Amino acid sequence: MDSESAARRPIYVGTRTFLGRRDLVVSLYTRKCQFQCSYCALPSRSASGDVSEADLSAQIDGVFDEYAPRLDGFQQFSFGNEGSALDRQRFHRASLHHLLERAADMTALEVLSVETRPEYARLEELQDVRARTRAPVVDVTIGFETQDDHLRQVVLRKNITRRLLEDRVRVLGDLGMRLTSYVMVKPAPGMTDEEGTREAIATMEYLASLCGQHGVDLVVYLTPMYVAQGSHLERTTSPGEWVPPTIQSIFDVAVAGWRMGLPVYCGLWSEELADEAHDFRGRDGYDPALRKALVRFNVTGDASHLTPFLPAGAGR
Repeated sequence: MDSESAARRPIYVGTRTFLGRRDLVVSLYTRKCQFQCSYCALPSRSASGDVSEADLSAQIDGVFDEYAPRLDGFQQFSFGNEGSALDRQRFHRASLHHLLERAADMTALEVLSVETRPEYARLEELQDVRARTRAPVVDVTIGFETQDDHLRQVVLRKNITRRLLEDRVRVLGDLGMRLTSYVMVKPAPGMTDEEGTREAIATMEYLASLCGQHGVDLVVYLTPMYVAQGSHLERTTSPGEWVPPTIQSIFDVAVAGWRMGLPVYCGLWSEELADEAHDFRGRDGYDPALRKALVRFNVTGDASHLTPFLPAGAGR
């Protein structure tokens, strides 16, 4: 596909059932993210230069025209790009407004979810989104990943401080908006499975406490670490140094979140950026039945799908 054609097509369009809601998910093709997180290879799918307002709006029209007969069947609409859909340098304001206008055709919409980095989730930007949607819930999705400052800032190179996140959660509380946070399972080379599980649980505890202080509803999106082809960490770590978590570790973190009373969704794919040998499917003891149970849990939010896999005598 040439660059001109790519500029008029989203990176990804798909549907899923997200914790009981039918969700239309769109990742739009814009200028690539300027941040260079060490584990991420997604910017390789984005444009090296600017994508015009006309081309971005054409992407939006293409999605809504394609799904026009089914728009009234979606209760959630999740959109972003590789970076932030609130970054005016990459996502034109007029195109964002156009997207929100087209989303008004989703008459059953309950949740409008925008993916962003916290730098861009400022009061005036969020007020603008709120004013242009009838969705009862506006969700802001942020890749915080881990509460450990060294892992987040040095290993993952997220460039997201606790202070910044805490300020933005306060804003979400003031506006009555929801936070979805990515939480990485086993976010560093050399971690054992047990250490990775403990770190993910500690991150959920931190986020739950923070959101509780500001009256913000929280959804946890678990992202099991995988070795992304073309990422900085693939180039700078030795084979075997970065071992993905096991399916049991993902399960244990999901159960811990459920016991904390949190809605938890498990990312169980590697976005075509790693093969099975480099994510949880390549670990010894991989259990496809447990993955199916986690998929059902994603769809319904009902932990009864998980309880058959709990050790005997382990209750809520």
